[in-house]
Amino acid sequence: MQSPVISAQHAFGELETYRTELTAYCYRMLASPFDAEDAVQDTFVRAWRNREQFAGRSAMRSWLYRIATNVCLDMLKGKERRARPMDLGPSCEPIEANLNIPTEISWLEPVPLHLVAPSPSLSGRSRRCGRRSRRGPRW
Repeated sequence: MQSPVISAQHAFGELETYRTELTAYCYRMLASPFDAEDAVQDTFVRAWRNREQFAGRSAMRSWLYRIATNVCLDMLKGKERRARPMDLGPSCEPIEANLNIPTEISWLEPVPLHLVAPSPSLSGRSRRCGRRSRRGPRW
């Protein structure tokens, strides 16, 4: 009996159907549509590189979600390690003009709807999967 691997159908066609829900998932974790797109692309690259390790014990969707979670966590940890501009120079007194604090906290970037919402051309099953993905994975 052969161990299951990602077939040519999974490699290109079927994996692409998960892009929308994975983008929404990564967007919720990273709060940036640009970082979410990068994370999904990295998820697909990691899935392709490790396609021989996919043993078929779980669904392809849950395997991709696990990879996407690890990618997002790696990206969040990477931001902590990155040198910030204040870390690069000597310390000095703050400039008063730079101390203005915005009245509203805006940390979440808006995301284009086509990146996270299923398209109307998808089948009923795909739309159901898209709706389920907005609630997030069941842990």
